[in-house]
Amino acid sequence: MSDQRFRFVVSSAEEAVTVLRERLGERAKVVSVRQVEGTGLARFLKAPKLEVIAEVAPEEIAPPAVVPAAEPLTAGAGVPGGPVGNLVGFPAPPPIEPEPVPAASALVRVLRAGGLSSPRLARLRAHREWPTLEQMPIGRALTRIGMLLREEYRATPQRPLGSRVAFVGTPAAGTTTALCKWVATEVFVRQRTGLVLKLDLERANPGDALAVFCEALGVRCARSMADVPPLAPGQSLFVDVPGVVPERPGEVAALTRALQPLFTTSRVLVLNAAYDAALIKRAYAFAEQAGCTHVVFTHLDELTHWGKLWDFLLEPTLTPLFLGTGPNVAGDLEQNIFEAVLARTFPDAGLQAAPQQLAS
Repeated sequence: MSDQRFRFVVSSAEEAVTVLRERLGERAKVVSVRQVEGTGLARFLKAPKLEVIAEVAPEEIAPPAVVPAAEPLTAGAGVPGGPVGNLVGFPAPPPIEPEPVPAASALVRVLRAGGLSSPRLARLRAHREWPTLEQMPIGRALTRIGMLLREEYRATPQRPLGSRVAFVGTPAAGTTTALCKWVATEVFVRQRTGLVLKLDLERANPGDALAVFCEALGVRCARSMADVPPLAPGQSLFVDVPGVVPERPGEVAALTRALQPLFTTSRVLVLNAAYDAALIKRAYAFAEQAGCTHVVFTHLDELTHWGKLWDFLLEPTLTPLFLGTGPNVAGDLEQNIFEAVLARTFPDAGLQAAPQQLAS
């Protein structure tokens, strides 16, 4: 019996995992994933979809276990030290009962429901205050945990953003959209001017939609470094590059070669927050190769468990720049990163008291 294939379109990687588990079962495996985008400016206004093709193997019936035939007993069988030396006739030893696993406390269950990873939970449980936290009401315990996370976040080094900023990322991460959000914030909120460079690597990087957006903002959009004039005081250069596949060393090398003559002082890794944590870790490894200094998380409007972001926000390798919470290129941007993630990790815990308690 041959494998069956199924095709479905979803809005996020988390939705794809849910469809696989609930509709196709444990025997399903992903064959391919392809991003489905709109055309023209529509790809800025709507989040891209994912076309997933999965394969389900037919259920196999295990063959019956083969029971070896009993061998005839010889003289002395069943007697310790006899010719055969087995224990036939003696009572079987009692079965070994597995030790009961202690049930998780209510606080641990709430933290897991919030999306905190096992390593992050282990770090919290190793804290000297953990025994006291478990004796508190859940609301007070979560408020205190929010304060502990805040202390760790404040202790994490934060890099300033330079005046020559490259936005890089994997395909379908929303790199160009993230750049547009930041440029719009520079123009509308900070009243600053800037330049945008749409850079090509080994493959073309179409820039019609970005050029139209820049024209609407009154920002110059160049297609080559030769078209970029010297920066005036207070001006910034924002470089948009096509998506890079980390598994292809040639593309990573091409990115490094292209950015070197631009003297970029900051490189922002753009990441789809709806991806699995393992994929995000692989992207962080790519960011180290590419010399990235900051990180932007996109597709937060598709994320169910925000708690998984703590492993990355408290990682000193990359400084968080902002969160992309929707497809609006002139909005849907959250720069108060800690408060946003904390509030959505424990939305009903009343953590608004944490800043005041910390300051007191």
